[in-house]
Amino acid sequence: MKNRRNPIIQGLTAGASLGFARLTAMLPLPLARGLASLLAGVAYYAVPRIRKVGLANLDLAYSDTLSPGEKRRILWEAVRHVAITAAEFSRLPSLNPDGFARLVRIVGREHLPETGFVCIGGHFGNWEWMAPAMACTGRRIAEIVRPLDDPRLNAFIDATRRGGGTETIPKEDAGREIVRLVREGVGVGILIDQSPRRNGVPVTFFGASCWATIAPAMISARSKVPVHPVAMVRDADGGHTLHIYPALEFAQSGNLRKDLVTNTQRCQDAFEQVVRAHPEQWMWFHRRWKHREFLEAEWQAKFKSNGTDPEKEG
Repeated sequence: MKNRRNPIIQGLTAGASLGFARLTAMLPLPLARGLASLLAGVAYYAVPRIRKVGLANLDLAYSDTLSPGEKRRILWEAVRHVAITAAEFSRLPSLNPDGFARLVRIVGREHLPETGFVCIGGHFGNWEWMAPAMACTGRRIAEIVRPLDDPRLNAFIDATRRGGGTETIPKEDAGREIVRLVREGVGVGILIDQSPRRNGVPVTFFGASCWATIAPAMISARSKVPVHPVAMVRDADGGHTLHIYPALEFAQSGNLRKDLVTNTQRCQDAFEQVVRAHPEQWMWFHRRWKHREFLEAEWQAKFKSNGTDPEKEG
């Protein structure tokens, strides 16, 4: 069921987002980043949910291995990184290959095959620049996106992404289109770090149980294409480094359901290593470990229908 949000609040939020995007597009990059950091500070203290959810997630992930002060520092930096990513987003259409060459270093491009592939990442560093930076290497790149509720904001964001050289595929029922594209040699990017509403399997992330999308594992199984973890790390000098990692080794036991769970876990493990290396660059204030009653019921029903045990099967 689609969430119903207050249309007034939604309209005000969309208007503020569009205004921020237009303003930051006109400002020099250092000033745009500075403005974003200032607004991040306001949001950190003015929106209690950020601290409540973010610190609870950090407690779940790190327990007592980090001090409360270190967790607060990581969360504050995470909020700042997301704000700066938003400030940098509107520059996508103006960042031609020369622009990306000045701002982004690419490490590991030799790992990519000449054929189609899937890249997995998350809301980490400047995730919005990953696909267009890869497109500047001469590859055709598409990314899976979730359309926003406000049509004005959604149109602006989609046009900006496409202006940066990336094709966009709406998330809803995107399976066939992804398969078609990777078979044509296209690289398709999928963000895997959020709690899915559909098509999820149980996994662990930072040792805690949650749900994860099966999309990368399913596309790989159907199309026989490799899955590469990627991460755009924000560097201390103001630049970025796009890391392209070798393809994951996926299980191929012949039991598709079991392999989907195993390979989805391997995707999550790969992204966890990215976050552990730079925890301050991940969006900790998302409810990653949210309970999904629909998925839990669906998962149990699948195994009851054929008399198997989900604990043994997974």
